[in-house]
Amino acid sequence: MLSAKKSIFVMTAYLVIYIILINTGLLFILVPYLYIVSPFFIVWMVACILKDTRVKYPELKENEEWGYADKTKDELGFF
Repeated sequence: MLSAKKSIFVMTAYLVIYIILINTGLLFILVPYLYIVSPFFIVWMVACILKDTRVKYPELKENEEWGYADKTKDELGFF
């Protein structure tokens, strides 16, 4: 699978091409097909993002339900 950044780039390019085809009327016959397959591409992108293990994030500690990977409790100021 692609990295998270690459999959987001691919989906952004797909969306831009889709919007250009709709607005210009070029190859308008492709627009319905692009619309039909877009949910599959979105699911693919989400899977790529969730399965990307290139960046290691710390595990949550005991009694922590949710946390930021780049900030400590002291930096957040809520605890």
